[in-house]
Amino acid sequence: MNNTGVIDRFLDVFTRYIDSGFGLLGGDVQFLTATLIAIDITLAGLFWAMAADEDVIARLIK
Repeated sequence: MNNTGVIDRFLDVFTRYIDSGFGLLGGDVQFLTATLIAIDITLAGLFWAMAADEDVIARLIK
């Protein structure tokens, strides 16, 4: 029962598999994040531009 090498080996293999899997997803996650940020900024700009009470041109000139 004093052999902790089995636990260390299991943890090492498990960590390696998890790290390699997430490493493969890195490019897709970066692309998706950039796309979602662009959509968010575009929608925020559209809602700001379509505001009824505000003069958008005057704010842009400032």
